[in-house]
Amino acid sequence: MSEEKKENFYVDDDLEATTEFLQGLTEKIIDATRNVDNHANVMVGINTGILMLAISEIFQVDHLKITFGVVAIFSAVSVFVALCAIRLPKFLVNKKHEESLFYARRIAKFSSADEYSQQLRKILSNDDAFFKEYSLEVYNLSRYYYIPKRRLLSWSRYIFVFGVMASALFLLLEKLHWFNY
Repeated sequence: MSEEKKENFYVDDDLEATTEFLQGLTEKIIDATRNVDNHANVMVGINTGILMLAISEIFQVDHLKITFGVVAIFSAVSVFVALCAIRLPKFLVNKKHEESLFYARRIAKFSSADEYSQQLRKILSNDDAFFKEYSLEVYNLSRYYYIPKRRLLSWSRYIFVFGVMASALFLLLEKLHWFNY
């Protein structure tokens, strides 16, 4: 092989390795996001069951109403936050961030598929531009999709644990007859 062909061969290998790295990173973020969604679905299921049980017990028993009320309130709030983690509310997603060429809303702004394909070819022919667009997509997935979901799931868990602790405290107080009703 001539020096020029060897040099191009290594450049192509570097680009291929970089592309594989970015693709692996994107898949890792998407897998982590799916994991968050699965955990949030579990939180919704558990808390909905607890909420329904607590509400039915409030109407059936003459005692422990405060304890079941606390359980119901914290379970309802935890369900709401977990549902927000599954489907992020618009106010949590920053609309002012730069969108990559691979983002659906930016793709839809093109007047035709041909115009988009021309822009895509232009990006793909320039290694630096391609790397920038792909990196921007990975950054946006992490910053504006995965991190807010993970944060909301954490809040849902904290609310659930705090509700369990608060209801245990109220149960103890009711059993000690601190509340007269």
